[in-house]
Amino acid sequence: MSNEIKDEDLSASPQFFHEVKKLDVKDLKILKELDADPRIPTTTLAKKIRLSQQVVDYRIKKLIERDIVSGFGSVFNFAKINYSQYRLLFTFGRVDELKRKEIVDYLRQRDNVYWVALIGSKWDLFVVLFVKNFDEFEKFLDDLFERFSGALSDYDALYVPYHEFFRHKFLDEKNIDVIKINFSEKGLVELDELDWKILKELRNDCRKSSLEIGNKCDVSYKTVQNRISNLEKNGFIGGYRMFLRSERLGYNAYLLLFNFTSYGRLAEKKLFNYARNHKLITQLSKLFGRWSLLFHVRTKSRRELQDLLIEMRSLHPSLGQPEIIPVFEDVEIDNLPI
Repeated sequence: MSNEIKDEDLSASPQFFHEVKKLDVKDLKILKELDADPRIPTTTLAKKIRLSQQVVDYRIKKLIERDIVSGFGSVFNFAKINYSQYRLLFTFGRVDELKRKEIVDYLRQRDNVYWVALIGSKWDLFVVLFVKNFDEFEKFLDDLFERFSGALSDYDALYVPYHEFFRHKFLDEKNIDVIKINFSEKGLVELDELDWKILKELRNDCRKSSLEIGNKCDVSYKTVQNRISNLEKNGFIGGYRMFLRSERLGYNAYLLLFNFTSYGRLAEKKLFNYARNHKLITQLSKLFGRWSLLFHVRTKSRRELQDLLIEMRSLHPSLGQPEIIPVFEDVEIDNLPI
C-alpha cells in the first residue's frame, strides 16, 4: 500500500469530521496540567494556574460537558495477572446498518473487550481484547463468527507483547512521560476483593478522592491510599491517563501499521525513542502477526499526516509501506474489562 493519503481514506464516515471547539488560554492550561498528571488535586492545580478552586472545578466540568474530555482513566497492566492482549481488525460483510449495530453492541457487552472503534480503509471495526490464553482467544472468535455468521467477511489478529502510552504531546511537547506495559512479564501480582473494589472505582475516574472511594468500599481513606500505593509499586496500576476527544480540538485519529523491511533491535529502539518524542504520536505497540508496529497518531490535516510518514520513512529506512487506518469513532473504552 502506498503511503500517499487518499481522499477515500477519510470519507468513509461522516463522523470523522467534527466541529473544532475553541478553548481559551485558561482551559488549555488546565488540559496541559491534567494531561501531565490526571490525579493532580484540584487545589494544587488551581495554585499552579492561579485560579480559584471553584473556577477550576467549573472549567473541568465544562470540558467534560462539551465532550472535550471524555474521562480520567487508569491504565492497568493485566499482564501482571496473566492476561495477554490481542488487537483485532474486522471487515463487515453485506449487512445492513441494524446488523452492524448489533455486532458493535455485542462487542461492547463482551467481557475482556477493552476498546471498540469504528475505523476506515479496508477495515470497519477495531477491537482490543484481553485473554488468559490462546484457547480463550479462539473461543472469542468462534463465538463471534458463529453468532454473526456471514456478517463479518474478513479479520486480522495481532498479538501485542509490548505497549506504550504517551501523553498528548500536542498540548505540551516537553512532556514525554511514558506508561510502559510489557506482556512478557506475567504473573507476580495477587488481587483480593478490596483491591478489585478500589480498581473499579478508579477504572474510569482516577480523580476520585481516597475518602470518596473509602466511603464506597467501607474502609478508611488511609487504607485506600495504601492499597493504591501498593498497586502502583507492584506495577498493576501502570499509570493514569486523561482521555481527550482530540477531534474536538481539530485532530483526526489514525492507526499506522508498519512492517520492517530488515529487522534489527537497534532500529526498533530508535523508532520507540522517536515515537516518545514526537508530538503527534500518542501510543505505540510492538506486534506479532502480519505487522510489526502499530502507531496511534493525531494530525490536523492530511498534509500533516503525509509529512509525518515521509519523515518516518526518511529517518527509519527499515520501515516498509504502511497501512493507514482512520479512526472514525471510539464506541467503547472499558479500562477494567476483566
